[in-house]
Amino acid sequence: MGVVSTMSVEDSGPSAIRGWGCTPTGEPPPAAVTSDDNTRRGCLPTMFTTGWRRTTLYAILVFLMLLVFLNIALTLWIVGALKLSMNSIGPIRIVPGGIHLDGQAWVVDNLVASTITSQVAQPITLHSHRNFTVKVGEPDHVEHSKLFIKRDSMEFSGRTFHVRDARGASVFQAGRDEVRVFADALAVDGPGGLNVRSAVQVPLVHAPPASDLQLESLTRRLDLRAPQSIFLESRAGSIDITSHGNIKLDSIVGSIKIDAANIVINHLKEATVTDKPQKNVRNTKVYQLCACATGKLFLAAPDAPCAADDDDTELCR
Repeated sequence: MGVVSTMSVEDSGPSAIRGWGCTPTGEPPPAAVTSDDNTRRGCLPTMFTTGWRRTTLYAILVFLMLLVFLNIALTLWIVGALKLSMNSIGPIRIVPGGIHLDGQAWVVDNLVASTITSQVAQPITLHSHRNFTVKVGEPDHVEHSKLFIKRDSMEFSGRTFHVRDARGASVFQAGRDEVRVFADALAVDGPGGLNVRSAVQVPLVHAPPASDLQLESLTRRLDLRAPQSIFLESRAGSIDITSHGNIKLDSIVGSIKIDAANIVINHLKEATVTDKPQKNVRNTKVYQLCACATGKLFLAAPDAPCAADDDDTELCR
């Protein structure tokens, strides 16, 4: 039977070091032990003191430090370039009820807003390189209103189009059924005038001062129709009616009345003058106004019968 002897910490001697490297678990070693070069080399693993591993480790640490400084520099540059702060992003400031923008804003896609207003006493300009579209409608409904502004034209699609003045009164209204102009006068300037393909219903048509009023149809006829009456009046001048063909005055129910102090019909043909001497005839020419069976008027001598000769083929043809 053997005897097992144990050795305490005190018996191990001052050179015994427990633990890993320079981390003893008992009493600190003497000064002679701590000053030993071999002991100091043992404080760090070998991979941290010699070889290519040390070089690689230091290179990784330097690279990480450069990345950190580069990120900090880029962050500071972005903050300075965008002028970021607690309440604004450059020219855009967050205010109660919306945002406040100073300068210009570029909208790449769609801009959705309930109200767009300018600063006090400052204009607002909307500029687009190709076209500008304002659309109002709900996503689930097909019907919507759209204002489409091109480079050289402007289009609007919707049920009705209203134009109002500064007081809120209507100036212009256009729809599928009718177009209305709420003004004292509709003035159309230009050599072509107003071109209407269908009908015009107006209570009054008058020309501007010192200008003529012309109702003209270049290739077709011109009709003036009224359910009650048509009144033509010239207070300071005359009324001229010129026709290349016939001028027809037709009254179905009533009669045609010509009321004037003098009625002059020029270029009427005269009937053949008789050879009988005319008695009590003045020096001025006096004729009878006669009519053919076809309704054609001609002049005859005052003492001659108001009829054309049978052999006269040019008077009543």
